[in-house]
This record gives sequence, structure tokens and C-alpha cells, in this order.
Amino acid sequence: MTKDRILSAAKAVLESVGFEGLTIRRVAQQAGLSPMALYRHFKNKDELINALMQDGISAWEAIVRGIRSQDPVEWLEALTEAYLDFALTQPHRFDAAFFLPAPAARQFPDDFAAGRSPAIALAMARIDQAKADGRFRDEPTLGIAMALAAYGQGFVSMQRARRFASDEQLKALYRAARRQFLDSLKPSGKNE
Repeated sequence: MTKDRILSAAKAVLESVGFEGLTIRRVAQQAGLSPMALYRHFKNKDELINALMQDGISAWEAIVRGIRSQDPVEWLEALTEAYLDFALTQPHRFDAAFFLPAPAARQFPDDFAAGRSPAIALAMARIDQAKADGRFRDEPTLGIAMALAAYGQGFVSMQRARRFASDEQLKALYRAARRQFLDSLKPSGKNE
């Protein structure tokens, strides 16, 4: 129970002051504990950051598992739409999942190639399906999946840096870039 209370306190601190303000002292104070009491549950700040990251990743993976489209390209479109929605509606959880410098974060390429990221593994299965259906060129699947992830993360980074006039502008450009990226994967001369 106390570990959950500490994690909730860490999420509240992350939400109110961001990663830069996330300190053991601040989290302990938010949880109503002494810093030394917090260390009984998380041996150091890295362990706490790993727990925050895993909480965000778990939330993201639950969203990905909820995507129901049977068409692989529509599934990938839904994935990217869910990614943007996660970033906009749960920004601190999103940041914990994708921006925190967590020591236990998955590393490219080995962790992704080995299937240690369920979300990337599901995306790779849809990419392989689209390639088998002749809808995508025969490019390396992991490369496509990582490029799709980087495209999304790049737009979110720009949004966090206030590079868009509004969320509506962000969404319009995001969707246009997604269409352009997915269209670029089609075999030469193939129109859908």
C-alpha cells in the first residue's frame, strides 16, 4: 500500500512540477513520509523513475491492446491517433512512458527486436500483415515501426515546445504527415 502511495505521490509531483522538480524529498513530502521511509520502498531515485516509466508504459500498452481494427493499415492509423490522444489527454503519464530518462527503458534495437515492447510487437505484426497483403513495400519491419514511433514522438516534442498555434493545428499536421508516411510505404505505382 505504501509503495502505491509513493507512486501516486510521484505522479502528482511529476504532474505539478515536471521531471526537473521530481526529487525524493518532494515525493516523500507529497506521500506524507520522510525521505528515509521512502527509501525503504524505492532504493533510489532511478528505481522510482523506472516505476513511473513502467506505469506510463503499462497505460500505453493497455490502450494499444484495445485497438480493434482488423485492417492492418487502419490499425496503424488508429495506433497513431491513440498515441496523440494519450499525449494530449494524459500528458504526464505519456511523458513518464516516453520522455523520462529511466535506466530500465527499452533500448533500440535489441529490446524491440526481441519483442520486449508489446506495443511495438503489435505494430510490427500489422506492418508484416500489410507487407504480406502487398500494401507496403518490403522494407525492414522494425525500421518502419521505429520510424512511425519517432514520427509521433517528434510531433509531441514539438507540441510540448509550443511550436503549434493550437491543438487543432497540431492534429491537422500530424494526420497529414501520418498519411504521407503511410503512403510512402506503398509499392511504387500502387494507389488505394
